Amino acid sequence: MTHWQAENALAALGDRASLSGFGTTTGPLWTRVRPHEAAPLPDDGWKFHISSRAATLPELADRLLPVLLRERCHFKIARSDEVLTRLNSGRRYPAAIGKAVTVYPEQSRVRELGLLLAELLRGHVGPRVLSDRRVDDRAPVYYRYGPFRSRWSSGAQGLPVLRIHGPGGEGFDAAATLAYRQPSWVADPFVTGDDSRPVREAEPELLGGRFRVVEGVFQAAHGNVYRALDVRSYRPGAPALIVKQARAYVGESAGGIDVRARLRNERRILETCDSVPGIPRFLDHFSHGDDEFLVTTDAGGTHLLKLIESDGAMLPPPASDPTGTAARAFARLAAALGDTLHALHQRGVIMRDLTPRNIVLRDGRPTIIDFGISALDGFHLPGGTPGFAPPEQLADEGPPRVEDDHYALGMVLAHAATGVLPLPGAAPAALARTRMRQTLAAVHGDGRPGFAALIADLTCGDRATAGRAADRLRNGSWLTEAPGRARAVPVLPEVGTEVCVRLEERTLGLLVDRVGEYQFGGEPGDFAAVDAAVYSGGAGIGLELLHHRGRPGVDELLERLAAHSVTALHRVAPAPGLFSGRTGTEIFLAAARAAGVAIPHEVPPASGDRAGDEELDVISGRAGVGLGALLLGDLETAHDQARRLVAQPGLSVLPPLGASIAQNPDFGYAHGFAGAVDCLIAVAAHTDDPQLHGAARRRARALAERVLRLVAGCQVASASPMTASWCRGLAGAARVLLHAHLRYGEAAFLTSAQAAASACAAFLPRMSRPGQCCGIAGVGSMLVDMARATGQERFQEAARTAARQLLIRSYGPDDAPLFVHPDFQQLPYSWSQGYAGVLAFLRRLNWPETPEPLPWPADLLSAAPMPRRTSRAADAAAADG
Repeated sequence: MTHWQAENALAALGDRASLSGFGTTTGPLWTRVRPHEAAPLPDDGWKFHISSRAATLPELADRLLPVLLRERCHFKIARSDEVLTRLNSGRRYPAAIGKAVTVYPEQSRVRELGLLLAELLRGHVGPRVLSDRRVDDRAPVYYRYGPFRSRWSSGAQGLPVLRIHGPGGEGFDAAATLAYRQPSWVADPFVTGDDSRPVREAEPELLGGRFRVVEGVFQAAHGNVYRALDVRSYRPGAPALIVKQARAYVGESAGGIDVRARLRNERRILETCDSVPGIPRFLDHFSHGDDEFLVTTDAGGTHLLKLIESDGAMLPPPASDPTGTAARAFARLAAALGDTLHALHQRGVIMRDLTPRNIVLRDGRPTIIDFGISALDGFHLPGGTPGFAPPEQLADEGPPRVEDDHYALGMVLAHAATGVLPLPGAAPAALARTRMRQTLAAVHGDGRPGFAALIADLTCGDRATAGRAADRLRNGSWLTEAPGRARAVPVLPEVGTEVCVRLEERTLGLLVDRVGEYQFGGEPGDFAAVDAAVYSGGAGIGLELLHHRGRPGVDELLERLAAHSVTALHRVAPAPGLFSGRTGTEIFLAAARAAGVAIPHEVPPASGDRAGDEELDVISGRAGVGLGALLLGDLETAHDQARRLVAQPGLSVLPPLGASIAQNPDFGYAHGFAGAVDCLIAVAAHTDDPQLHGAARRRARALAERVLRLVAGCQVASASPMTASWCRGLAGAARVLLHAHLRYGEAAFLTSAQAAASACAAFLPRMSRPGQCCGIAGVGSMLVDMARATGQERFQEAARTAARQLLIRSYGPDDAPLFVHPDFQQLPYSWSQGYAGVLAFLRRLNWPETPEPLPWPADLLSAAPMPRRTSRAADAAAADG
């Protein structure tokens, strides 16, 4: 790394090219250059991406920047070689790989300038830009039609998407992807009259002249994985093979090593271990252009991570496995993995990336795959999977160790046994190990002492102890070990009143201190810059912070969030949804204004986007608009949306059971039947409409009956934790049934609500995610409601168990917990997935009389509604789509 900076390179051009007619700005990723007197850029058009390796970015800049200045181009360049290294890794922005420079040409000069740049840069190399076509296959100059500035529109489920529009109103989703696309209304400028197609790179019909692709297995920026047939030796019925691609210059280190080195290293490992059972067999390794391909036998189609996500944990407590069938099956799987790992170690190989994703299953038999960073004969490549690899390995501290593999094996088995992922963040190995052992204690109690001892020993970091544990794993003796064999069980965190108050204060402090950089500190075109939604963005954060105005810094942050929300409404014409859309943002702005928060700009009126009949849910559709309208005092809109819901045939009866509710959103609160019922109950309570009362009660009775059946079916220990979630599962349904009971007084509603709540409480020890939508906070918030409505201490205790589970999932120690890691959690400060939602739960655990950030509207019947929105906005929300 040369520590090259774009600003310095531009300043050094002063002797060779005048910068006086240009303006420059630098953000977190890009340095932008614009000529002062040039015509304004159009909203969209053809643009160029110039690719480069980070190591040769200074050379590229020396050749390219004088020409771009001479041609008076608008352009942006990676602000440093360190930034380009991150972009070319593909970890965060896969479609940005290779995009060292973006040029926004005058549209009348696209072809001319493209050919000029291709001639100038012939011979310079860089990663392939997958979203683009190539001007000339001898130069790293790529092009595509796309936005020149971020033009956000409301997309599926109300989320902002990048979209451009054609002359006839045609829409085109303009975000770059891993494949080339272009709008239907434009013509490729590099296709001339005698060209049948543009010059561009494409995969050959036969990979390596030999392997015909029959199926894509996995698409990734660093290289795809295919199933293919060998045309030279194919026989009818012969199994397909796996062909793995490594693209040139992707993921390149400062030493010039890229992902192709991983492929070469994997070949070395597979050849050394050719006869080892439980790994693929090497067949071929070849190049096509600069890329390389590895061919192996196909070990199976389902990896362990996917199996656990869909089917749940594999080792239930003994009480849920009275015959021991599940335990014996798990022991066979674990022994097979232990045998394969032992055989690798006998050959001198340290695997270094043993994860559930790298274990594939066929007919119950596991195969370990992906040996790109494995160690053999003193050589290895850095890396590992956070959470499964010990932190020392991820930091590349010291030589590879057999005990690192044993640590990963312990984490894999603990995840398979409980369904809970190990902590993937910066937690030290001792804390990560403690957290997983606490998870085992919370899930199994003292029912699996042999397994608890096994995991403790595998992850201890001591070679001899871990080796003996690996022997016990392979011979299965852990399964029948007596309780005395167990290591000291780790103490589960205390969650008394004082602790819960401290957790709330800690969470509030983390949110206030860190959310500003996330929400306001990125590039102007980032998603966060236009995300004012309750679910994912500023409105959800602001609605929670309104309950914490006594803390220093909150009022200032609320003013920034309010200004951000208004600016986002100007930049995006959102759909009227509640959690993802304009209605939720309006609720935040109305509540902020009522609380005395300064709103610096006028809120724009609603646009022509409407909730169509196809969007009926709480997140972005009619049910959510109806609930939100009640909160805004707009009874007419709420009544209209409820009547439209009643008229929908698809919401008149519950969807069939079919697949588990964890995989099917049609049942749940966020996108299904339960949320629509909640809207009908609330609107009926406000309007006293007999038709709505009847429709709400009928649907609530059907929901109550279905919930009892679901509770009975989900009590198997292998059920997915999503079964308990707010969005799809029983936590959302329990709230609806509690609301139905509170409005109609039917005992059946309360019976089903309590059964669902108890089932959710039982799931808590197996939940990994912290947030409201799919995780711990959503279940905990429901339990707070249940405890307050029923007065039953068991639900209050269960809510405290949710707080304890947050601590068990903490990246920090109990006295300084970190519940959300921004590098490993999407939307880390949001209501749905992050700190704002966790804070809402903890606040209500401590102060249960305080409302949710978005209160249930029928609870406000005795209170004044939020300030009524303008009639123009109300009329817009009520209009038919």
